[in-house]
This record gives sequence, structure tokens and C-alpha cells, in this order.
Amino acid sequence: MITKKTLFPLAALLLLPLTGCTGGAQVVDPAGDVPGSEKTATSPAQSNQVDCTRVLDSALNALGDEVDDDVLLAYAREDDGTWYVAAPVGENNVLSDTVGLWTTTGDVESDEFDGTFESVNEDAQSSSTWPVSSDASAEQSDAGQQALSCIADAGETAR
Repeated sequence: MITKKTLFPLAALLLLPLTGCTGGAQVVDPAGDVPGSEKTATSPAQSNQVDCTRVLDSALNALGDEVDDDVLLAYAREDDGTWYVAAPVGENNVLSDTVGLWTTTGDVESDEFDGTFESVNEDAQSSSTWPVSSDASAEQSDAGQQALSCIADAGETAR
């Protein structure tokens, strides 16, 4: 016979698997829940399958010298000696939906960055005084799109 005394512990055991887990990267929009949805995770490399390079402080500082707001985070992709650097800019800084895209031939992984940048997309052009890139296809390049996806896929928790 089941009594209140045995029912409450039993109910607690049955609800335990429904509480979920809290550690590590979490899927925030499981594919299949909503038509057209894609699987996203808190780590850029998990969702977009791209090896995202985190830009070091020396390159961030150089980039930020010509940007209206502080640049605290950037991811980059390298293609044939050119780095495509994406960074959130704007008043919400790392959580901003405004993401600039720049190119540089300087080494963004160096402790002593010695390059300059060129603004590629409209967000970079409107938020910085870096010269505009002469390469009209840079924004649509695979590396440029991958750098932007590294920021987008990082999500708020990874930033």
C-alpha cells in the first residue's frame, strides 16, 4: 500500500531526471524543436565546426585604438596570410549585436602585434576610423563569414 510517507520520496526520484544539468556548454535551441531551427551552443567551435582563434590583447588594443568603444573580445580566421577579425562593438560591448569585421596581415596571435587593420563591413566602417578595405569580396569570403560566425555562435555565456 502506498502512503503519503512513501509517495513523496518516490515522486522526488521520478522528477530528478527532469531537472537537467548545469555544467559545460548547453544547447540553447535544439534542432527540430522549431521548424528551420539550428543547433546552437555556447562554444563557437561546437556549433559552427570552425576553429575560432581568440585574438590576443596586443591585437585587441591595436584594433581598439581606432574604434569608438572598447574592444574586449575578437575572434579571427586566417586565409592565405590575411586574418579576418570579428569583434562586437557598441555600448553593450561584448554582448552587442553590432559586430565589426576587419582584415589585417599582422599576427593576431602575437604578444607584440605590429599590423594595421582595414574595415570590411558596415559595422566596422561606422564604428572605427580604420581605412576601408579595397577588397570588395572580403565580407563575403569564407574566412570573413567564419570569423563573424565565431562571434555569433559564442553567445552571451561564452563572451
